[in-house]
Amino acid sequence: MGIVAARKGNWGVGTDVIFMGLGATADRPAADVDFNQTAFALYGMRRLNAVAEATFGVRVNGLDGGLTFKEQSVVPAGTGLSQSKWWVDPIVGLRLHSNSARRVNATLYGEIGGFGLGSDLEWQIFPVADVRVLERMSLELGYRWLSMDYTTGDGSDQFTWDTLTQGPVVGFKFQF
Repeated sequence: MGIVAARKGNWGVGTDVIFMGLGATADRPAADVDFNQTAFALYGMRRLNAVAEATFGVRVNGLDGGLTFKEQSVVPAGTGLSQSKWWVDPIVGLRLHSNSARRVNATLYGEIGGFGLGSDLEWQIFPVADVRVLERMSLELGYRWLSMDYTTGDGSDQFTWDTLTQGPVVGFKFQF
């Protein structure tokens, strides 16, 4: 996961990249399960005042899954299934932050998106504590909740991804 942002005056651009490589091996039936989730956001930013910033953009979401049987059972060994789904969500958000002159700062980022154009609804809440360790470098500690509710197709062709990905975040911030 990584976030990169560039600002000049009241305007800015940024990216937010998430990649999760997940997988497992099962003994019964003997199989390998491989699953990857990718999310790439590209957004613009507009400073509203000293502590608030509006964001707007798109998030490209991707899921790739595969199942490969290792031994012959009901199906021949080496038989595999795979599927991929990709969709794009419009997103809007708000970033609130405390006074940057302090050694310890707080940021709260929230967004909402999808609006039925990609996901039915997606949302994110991302609070972060920022501790300045050097003049232009900070340690960031936070927690991220990212929810997506996406459905496409009908009947036996229906695909649904309704999930909440969450967890602690530790990172470094460099300012140039």
